[in-house]
Amino acid sequence: MKVAMIGWEYPPFTVGGLGTHCYGLTRSLCNMGVKVDFYMPQTKHSATSDNRNLVIKEVGETTVFPYDRPLSNEIAGEFFEAVSRYNTLVATKVKGTYDVIHCHDWLTIQASIALKALLGVPLILTVHSTEYDRSGWLHPNQWFIDIERDGMEKADKIIAVSQFTKRTIIEKYGIDPDKITVIYNAVYPIAEGEKQKLVLFLGRLTIQKGADVFLRAAKKVTEFEPGVRFVVAGTGDLLPDLINQAVKLGISNRVIFTDRLTDEEMKHMYGIASVYVMPSISEPFGITALEAISAGTPTIASKTAGVCETFHNCLKVDFWDSDEIANKIISLLRYESLSKTLTDNGKQEIELFTWDDVAEKTLDVYNGLNIARLKKQLEERERIYKLNTKSSNGLNIVRLKKQLEERERIYNLNTKPTKHKKK
Repeated sequence: MKVAMIGWEYPPFTVGGLGTHCYGLTRSLCNMGVKVDFYMPQTKHSATSDNRNLVIKEVGETTVFPYDRPLSNEIAGEFFEAVSRYNTLVATKVKGTYDVIHCHDWLTIQASIALKALLGVPLILTVHSTEYDRSGWLHPNQWFIDIERDGMEKADKIIAVSQFTKRTIIEKYGIDPDKITVIYNAVYPIAEGEKQKLVLFLGRLTIQKGADVFLRAAKKVTEFEPGVRFVVAGTGDLLPDLINQAVKLGISNRVIFTDRLTDEEMKHMYGIASVYVMPSISEPFGITALEAISAGTPTIASKTAGVCETFHNCLKVDFWDSDEIANKIISLLRYESLSKTLTDNGKQEIELFTWDDVAEKTLDVYNGLNIARLKKQLEERERIYKLNTKSSNGLNIVRLKKQLEERERIYNLNTKPTKHKKK
């Protein structure tokens, strides 16, 4: 199995869960023997791979966040033009033979559609978020929606990161439910540190993530817990407004705005925080919640987050309810037994969320599509053979049947119940 995976970010250059997902998925797939060529924009420090089955192929350069190596003009200019240029470059530079094209979100859809037609192989689209999520369901941009719908319609299979995302794809984009497979995200566990009286928010500072609600809850907590501090980790277009909000609420001396954190800094913050809050308005999954829980930090998450569909040992709230968020923060700070129960049970439950499990389920999708493709090829060869009984066609039919039998054997092995499924 060889996969052309078209991405936009890859650690250490990440903005959100998309980069984390690509890292975990590619490594686990490659450990299973799948060969992956991962295409992405060129970055300041070249992305590298220590797995012989994973090849990182940088295409062009971009000045669009989070990339910052503007040494050439292959990709430059405004955001839309940069993304369009990147897609054009990828479509012309992907060479070789692949079994599957796998792309992620709208940033790579246009290149992947072109490559599907060029290479004649199945296209899989993983939807990590939609324009409705990113806009907080307020005034979504039709330009993005049209690109997303085009990709969803032309993809042979769609992977959604939650049932919430699957419903959005069906209801807002009109996609056949049978075309969509839900595969939840996973996490690499983070070490627990020495806990401090810190309440952490970590994410992009955009309307989607609900940092303004976090600050309103923080104001209420300070009235009952004078020694607590709050950390807003991340960057985004709302940063100036959030700083002003903290000043107006009178808690600017209790809130630390860190801007963007390095990977090590992020892990450190997870490890020392006493509470993690993810009050997203719309969160297709929410890998950060799993990361915090893995670091022994009890977590409060909005009910709309996809992670809340499948993970149980966290406190769930309405994203708009700053009073209830404050109540739960105070409870976790005051009642050690509650905090310890969530932490201990959460660490046990987190063991079910592995990238190997995600990769196995993704491989099932790959193999299923390839079996369908081989069956179509076999039917076509047999049709031609009936019209023309030359021996070469007969040999091709035998070869295709052997390929199909092998693919089905692999597929049956991969679809056996896993430990996760048994539990």
